[in-house]
Amino acid sequence: MLNAAFVLLLGGIIAAAFYIIRINRRLARDASDREHSEQREQSRNHVLELLAHGAPLVTILEAIVRGVEQENPAMLCGISLLDSEGKHLLTGAVPSLPDFFNAALDGIEIGIGAGSCGTAAFTGQRVIVEDIQAHPYWAPYQELSRQAALRACWSEPIRSASGKVLGTLAIYLREARKPTDADIHLIEQSANLAEIALERSRADQALRESEKLLSDILENVSAYIYVKDTQGRYLFANRLLRELFDAPMEEIVGYDDCKFFDADTASGRREDDLRVLQGGETIQTEETSPNILTGLTAVYLSVKLPLRHEDGSIYALCGISTDITERKDIEEHMRHMAQYDGLTHLPNRALFSDRLQQALAAAKRDQNHLALMFLDLDKFKPINDTYGHAVGDLLLKEAAQRIQDCLRASDTAARIGGDEFVVLLPVIEAEQDAGIVGEKIRHALVQPFELAGHTLNISSSIGVAVYPEHGADEKLLVKSADIAMYHAKKNGRDNVKMYQPGMQEIM
Repeated sequence: MLNAAFVLLLGGIIAAAFYIIRINRRLARDASDREHSEQREQSRNHVLELLAHGAPLVTILEAIVRGVEQENPAMLCGISLLDSEGKHLLTGAVPSLPDFFNAALDGIEIGIGAGSCGTAAFTGQRVIVEDIQAHPYWAPYQELSRQAALRACWSEPIRSASGKVLGTLAIYLREARKPTDADIHLIEQSANLAEIALERSRADQALRESEKLLSDILENVSAYIYVKDTQGRYLFANRLLRELFDAPMEEIVGYDDCKFFDADTASGRREDDLRVLQGGETIQTEETSPNILTGLTAVYLSVKLPLRHEDGSIYALCGISTDITERKDIEEHMRHMAQYDGLTHLPNRALFSDRLQQALAAAKRDQNHLALMFLDLDKFKPINDTYGHAVGDLLLKEAAQRIQDCLRASDTAARIGGDEFVVLLPVIEAEQDAGIVGEKIRHALVQPFELAGHTLNISSSIGVAVYPEHGADEKLLVKSADIAMYHAKKNGRDNVKMYQPGMQEIM
């Protein structure tokens, strides 16, 4: 009986011992799992922290690889990146693999049979090679892997959110075996982290390229571009504007236009800015201001528009100004050519007619008198024929200047063709006032001209008509002055004739 009881007791003790062993093993396994889980979480948090702080891509990828290896010391981890053409794998982060092995596989062309990683990158599918020495995918690299003492390789493609393959994450082992479910979970999580890092890197690169492109445009465009805050202070000035202000960015940002322009100009700019910043208008205007470098006045075509937050509120103004000084000069030159005589620079027939109509309207409104003179140079043709057109042109220019010198600023002299001129006196008190001016011009023109080594003598025949006595409109007044001039020529030239009623038109 004693022996039977002892056996039963011993059996109970042994069973209890096995139970305790199983409990300890499960506790140890649970502790190991907790430790691995904590390590994995720490590694993940470290990677996310690096991402948040904008660490370099290679640093982040190496942190992912180190995290895998710290959690599983038997594993050697590596990340390869697909090149821009999508045809070759390049070394990304492989800190624990032999250098000769990395060098041999750097730049490998992807395809089925190009090792685990080359095949995974080509197919976009996970590739599990339990024994490198026995697998056809590794046939070209078996000697290389034998030298590196590598027996297994599990490769996971790193794919973008759109499914595009960006690279691969591989786990190498020095023993041949297949992965457990936990291993698959690890490689998937690590590849996901790598995808986040690569996508972030691509986004950052795209942003840098966009910023550089924008900067290149802003810095090299032939326009003055700036941004001002709601107080009218500069937030940005491109290269052209910095050169115009002759100041670096730090001496422009934070200052308003009072620093760079006179008070009147700055005040005008501020009024326009307020229309944009407070009224929300987009305006286009011409601005005139001196160039502080050259001292010359320039004309700018400026467009100003509001910059808004997503809620529609205005936070700044963007201005784009183009120097149109040359264009305005050309326009002015074209206008001058259309309205002025190219030789004497006196008004031509069209401009004179416009001024005469304005003067007639004013005289009618104010009940004033005005005078119109027709003037023809005597003996000009012989001089032109004898000395040539160059000398004749000099004579016309000098004659025009002498006529101008006899007039008030409000009066107008014009050349209407050949050696014919007209003079407008927009306001006179009486007819004799016009006669006095006519005699003054006649006397000035009869004086000798010293031109091109020659002494030249001419005279003039001048006909005068007065509004309203000799014509109530332009047509009648012009006809009267023209008749009077031909009577002056008929009466021996070198004289002034006032139109008289009854004068006949001379053909």
